[in-house]
Amino acid sequence: MSFTSVNFLLFFLAATALVQLSKTVKQQHRAFLLANAVFYAYWDARFLLLLLGVIGVCYAAARLYERSGKPAFIYGGVTACLLLLGFCKYCNFFISSFARAFGLNARTLNILLPLGISFYLFQAMSYLLDVKKGTIPAEGDFIKLAAYISFFPQITSGPIVKAHDFLPQLERLHRVKKDNVYLGVTRFVTGLTKKVVFADRIGVAVNAVFAAPAAYNGLSIAMAVVGYSLQIYCDFSGYSDMAIGIATIWDFDLGKNFNLPYLAENPSDFWRRWHISLSSWFRDYVYIPLGGSRRGKLRTYVNLLATMVLSGLWHGANATYLVWGAYHGVGCVVHRLLGKRGSQKTPWQTALCTAANCLFVSAGWVIFRADSMAQAMAVFSGLFRGDGLCYVNVFVVIYGLVIALIHLYARFRLNGNAPTARLNLDTFRGKLLLCVWVFLIAMLMYCGNSAFIYANF
Repeated sequence: MSFTSVNFLLFFLAATALVQLSKTVKQQHRAFLLANAVFYAYWDARFLLLLLGVIGVCYAAARLYERSGKPAFIYGGVTACLLLLGFCKYCNFFISSFARAFGLNARTLNILLPLGISFYLFQAMSYLLDVKKGTIPAEGDFIKLAAYISFFPQITSGPIVKAHDFLPQLERLHRVKKDNVYLGVTRFVTGLTKKVVFADRIGVAVNAVFAAPAAYNGLSIAMAVVGYSLQIYCDFSGYSDMAIGIATIWDFDLGKNFNLPYLAENPSDFWRRWHISLSSWFRDYVYIPLGGSRRGKLRTYVNLLATMVLSGLWHGANATYLVWGAYHGVGCVVHRLLGKRGSQKTPWQTALCTAANCLFVSAGWVIFRADSMAQAMAVFSGLFRGDGLCYVNVFVVIYGLVIALIHLYARFRLNGNAPTARLNLDTFRGKLLLCVWVFLIAMLMYCGNSAFIYANF
């Protein structure tokens, strides 16, 4: 049930009515859980039992730890989550890699990847680790815990919401409020625009060039590289905007997942702005427990590199993701080696650093996007080719870039770098703007395949 479908609109209206009719907090927890189950089952009901099993393991592990004080229960629950994630996402990768290394013929297993498993397992582990740290107590209400881990707006593509940020929000009664509706609708429509108008249209040009890089000249390939940088941002931040908008209507705060990442001045700054929920998860539960920057420079560099490699591996079982993670890890290490803390940059230096970091990130997206390292190398080598096709649809990329610049200008100039503005639907002007906005989306949207990129992870 895609956020961009009419079916979702009907589902959301029915779920909202159910939430509003709930008179107590416990009734709302049941309403949330029912909505989550229906949403997830619409995609594939076979995996509902798996999701329920994960919730059951987390519930039991935390309760047993609270009663006994033995960390083994928490570590056991985390290990179970990691083993499940490893089996579903990486089993065939390791089988085929082992077979190639030793020249063997091995048959891979027919494993279906459960929808959103990377996201809800990380939320489940967040709960267990927060209980272990004493940030939150073990949850005694199974339905409340289930409502958190399976929360439908972000179960398929994030944001990943930590337990200590979300569970306290379930302790109060949620009501649909006018201000939240206005803010949520504005955020949702903003995300919808990014996805169906920009990301999907840019993706047509990008997919054509990446499918046969040898057929295109260097200009077309360069435009496709820039195009994918725009496509993945509009696609993923668009989904996050829609998920956050839906949650806002229900009076939930999922936090911020993007903060103008292409204005980052260095690789470390980029990861403080891109997929904030994932990078902060790895910071809190991997980088800091490994020692962070507290055990000397060499150990800090090793921790940074290990964290980024694991972040790359989280995205999928492919050598390209490992290389991409290592690439960003090396970038963060080099920045830490060469960066001068506390030094003030001139505007020209800031602009130069931002441009250089955009080139660094865009080159990394080539590795991320490619099906194999051989395809990535073909794209890189094609950047210097003078002959070949000049793909006319790359101008869609320029169109997207111009719109992105206009959006940045409007955000800084008109909103004072504030979060997304909200339409005042009490006024005729606000209603008219929303109608015109939706009409333009309907006119300009791409009507072909519109799957979200991060739904694959």
